[in-house]
Amino acid sequence: MATSNGISGEFKGKLGNLVSYQLKGKTVIRHIGKSNKKPSAAQLATRQKMATIIKFLQPAVPFVNVGFELEVQGTDKNPHNAAVSYNVKNALQGQYPDITLDYSKVLLSKGILEPAILPEATFTGTLLEITWQVAADMDWGIKNDRTMLFIYCPELDKAVYVLSGARRSTGKDEIELPLSFVGKALQVYIAFKAVNGKSVSDSRWVGA
Repeated sequence: MATSNGISGEFKGKLGNLVSYQLKGKTVIRHIGKSNKKPSAAQLATRQKMATIIKFLQPAVPFVNVGFELEVQGTDKNPHNAAVSYNVKNALQGQYPDITLDYSKVLLSKGILEPAILPEATFTGTLLEITWQVAADMDWGIKNDRTMLFIYCPELDKAVYVLSGARRSTGKDEIELPLSFVGKALQVYIAFKAVNGKSVSDSRWVGA
């Protein structure tokens, strides 16, 4: 059994042979059914996969609630469940007991808008600048899309994010980082959200 602090949007319900529910303000994750049998290698691998993704997404809940909201419209899933499901299938590497995240394959937003083109990150002290290519013939309908930025520090297991930043047409955005992030490896992601909030792009990994 694993527990984590419960906050709105976290994994709830059934996913595979795992079930999650709220207990005294915490999210409890356990396997369905009880058995005295020693878990198989496959079961242990599944547990590690789930734990790895859920731990990473813990500070990203508000972000994926926006990034996967449209993906789950008309279904019985919630955005966090959808993000967990996608990343368990696509963003892990290695074999048990050494399963780890492949940050370059993580998706924090999933949609139909055009994603960022050739995004790059530049650090100057606590200031992070993210730039991307702006096409000369950019469709007017996406010029006012707003950035969504997510910066994760694995060492601290903390993140900062922006849910509505600069316009796509500006080609750059900035975010002030906590002093504790300076000098540490960071995982940076960018996505776009339509100004009316009705569509988003897939997120793009900018790098570490």
